[in-house]
This record gives sequence, C-alpha cells and structure tokens, in this order.
Amino acid sequence: MRHIYTLLLALAIVSSTVQAQSPTIDRNQWQIGLTFGEIPILAGSFKPGITVGYHFDEHFYLGVIIQSHDYIQRDQESFNAENTGLGGLLSSKERTGMRAGIEFRYRPVEWSPYVTAGWVYNDIDTEEMRFGNSERMIGENMYPGAIDITQSRPSGHGPTVGIGWQYDFDNRISVNTNLALSFFTAVATPDITVRHDAELREADLASLKQHMRKAYKDNLHNHYHMFNLGIAYRIAE
Repeated sequence: MRHIYTLLLALAIVSSTVQAQSPTIDRNQWQIGLTFGEIPILAGSFKPGITVGYHFDEHFYLGVIIQSHDYIQRDQESFNAENTGLGGLLSSKERTGMRAGIEFRYRPVEWSPYVTAGWVYNDIDTEEMRFGNSERMIGENMYPGAIDITQSRPSGHGPTVGIGWQYDFDNRISVNTNLALSFFTAVATPDITVRHDAELREADLASLKQHMRKAYKDNLHNHYHMFNLGIAYRIAE
C-alpha cells in the first residue's frame, strides 16, 4: 500500500511542473482506456481492466472501471502472512477478485490532482499461505510440524472517496492513476482455515484466528477499494 501512496504523491508533484505544457480538455469528451489494478514490478501481476467515462469539462468527469481477477505471488511481501505472527513462511499466493466501480471526479484547478467519490464492488480475495516444518508457539502451546492457512475476504461493496491525477497529451492520449477506498464501511471479517500436521487445541486455534482478524481489520488496504493505473484515449463529440 505504501508503494501506491508514493506513486500518487510523485505524480501529484510532477503535475505541478508540467502545467504549462498541458492541453486543456474540451467539453463533452468521451474517454476509453485500459487499466491495471496492480503494479507489476511490485506485485508480479497486472489485474487488467477497462475504463469508460465522460468529461463534462476540464473539472468534472463521470466514469466506470472494471478489472478482472488475477493471481499474485506475494511471499515475503504478504501483509496477511505477517499478521499470523508465525515464522517459517515458504510461500504466499493470492487470487484477487474482480473489481468494479463508478467514480465521479472533481478537479478544482486545471491540471491539478483530482478528488473522487463513487461506489466500488470487490469480489472475493483469497490468499493461501504455507509455513514450513518447524516448532512454533500457537496460542499458549508449542506445536511441531508444517502449517497451511487460507484467508478469504468475502465480496462486498460500498461508497468510496479517493484522490488521483490524469495527464492529457495533445494527441488525445492520457495517463492516469487513482486510489479510492470505502472508508464508510467496516473492513470485512475474513474467513480463515487452518491446516496443521498436529491437531491444534480449540483455544489456541481461536487465539490465532482472532489475532489474524484483528491485524487484518487494522490494515487500511483491506477496505473495499479500487486502484487504477492506466492509459486512455479521449474522443470528442
């Protein structure tokens, strides 16, 4: 998540240096484009999708975003694996669900960053974590052996607010990035399945799941959200 915030901040700074070179968006322009919901060099996936929207003028835009599901090999970059408090992680892979959203943008100053409001739907996200054969403390007791954990966030939706930036070239090509989060809905409680070589005591298993769920809910990224990094083409009426 920190990489996304860094990218948005960097683009906002760049926007202040290119204002004099930027064309003005005409009124009544349709926009179609390709979007990516992950940054490949950071997450190892693309999460491709499409965007369609309409510029009423240089300040107001209304559009939709649809992104397909994708598979991510997270391993040491996995927040969910870190949230278990267990050592010996061997692998962590995630199937991120489809995303769909409606966004209304308002850009207060020409070529400045914009703010967004809208609605987002996130399909089920499921991550599988595998920890190696070792002796580790779970709850109040030590357990030998390997452990596999599957954590799934159920599908859901909610209203969003966010921030983004779009740069428009003279040839009608645009580049854009934004992040919108559903701050107004609580983070969903994930479903957790634990498979261990040794049978865990009920109290210890409950303690592990409680610890994971609390850490999950404390992570801002686990709100239903939409991240968009893409390229678009503007069509004048």
